[in-house]
Amino acid sequence: MNRYGIVVVGYNRIDSLQRLFDSLERAHYDEDVDLIISLDNSGNNQVFNYANSFEWIHGNKKLILAEEKLGLRNHVLQCGNYINRFNFDAVIVLEDDLYVSSDFFNYAKQAIDFYGEDERIAGISLYQHLWNVNADRPFLAVISKYDTFFMQYAQSWGQIWTKNQWNLFYQWYINQEYKNVDLNKIPDNLLKWPESSWLKFHIQYCIAKNKFFVYPYTALSTNFADAGTHYASNTNKMQVPILTSTQKKYTFVNFEDSNVIYDAYFENLLLAREIGLNKNEVTVDIYGMKKENARYLITMDKLPFKVLKSFGLKMRPQDMNVIYNIEGDDIFLYDTLIQENKVNNKKNDIKLTRWMYDTRAV
Repeated sequence: MNRYGIVVVGYNRIDSLQRLFDSLERAHYDEDVDLIISLDNSGNNQVFNYANSFEWIHGNKKLILAEEKLGLRNHVLQCGNYINRFNFDAVIVLEDDLYVSSDFFNYAKQAIDFYGEDERIAGISLYQHLWNVNADRPFLAVISKYDTFFMQYAQSWGQIWTKNQWNLFYQWYINQEYKNVDLNKIPDNLLKWPESSWLKFHIQYCIAKNKFFVYPYTALSTNFADAGTHYASNTNKMQVPILTSTQKKYTFVNFEDSNVIYDAYFENLLLAREIGLNKNEVTVDIYGMKKENARYLITMDKLPFKVLKSFGLKMRPQDMNVIYNIEGDDIFLYDTLIQENKVNNKKNDIKLTRWMYDTRAV
């Protein structure tokens, strides 16, 4: 039987912490689970006193206050290592501006049981991205009959690690293997993140080691993105719908059987297969953010190469236009070895923006 820990990461936001604790109290637990409240040192006694007074009735509670300010990156790395310090089999890590579904613990347990031993999995997400942070545009995943899909993108807005998953990443990090990562494979936006970010290292780890996070189609956590280290002011941009039911039986899919796998650019890794090409010969770059191209290229950019096929931009998710061969001149399949007349190399931004935000048919 696995031993689970919930780790809450806090600093100086008492209102955020209260809101997260409220959601934790509303959640369903079918067994005892330890709560670790880890506070970075902000000099704010009010936050410490509140956390100290909070009663956790579902298991043991441990409050840890850093002796000096760690900073977000070091603090989260310390929180991940609680899996070893307290001998947990798995931890659920929650930053203080999150809110969890009442079924998050049930989902976590089932997902750990199913994916915990899979070496291709770097972690399990409670959150579901509806926004491509690299392109600053909306994102939707192709829907399957399962409750989960895969992305080569680590998570910080509600993440689950088994002991092995965490230790493999942490060893890679402390060995500074990130210094050997091919930067051409890393999204430019990611490279611009501040030094306070631990997440950018975990995403680089996933890319370097070809590992993936498990994502739910319906989120078990959402992000209030309160003003703090990474946001100058409050924003609802990262809010997503969360599951309201409890004790759901989830349907998972093995990685090798999945038809829905995305890379770190939020691009569909299996789209080449849908058009009868070898994935190693195709670069899928519909968002237009990649720095390297294979021979065949799927993109909205207008480029001076031979167009083998074009597709419309009418279905959501955008991948479906290629999968279902929707006619149009918005998405192009190029053979980059064959030059054609030079064209204006601009992204189809106006068309894409309208399609993303307008509820009317394009």
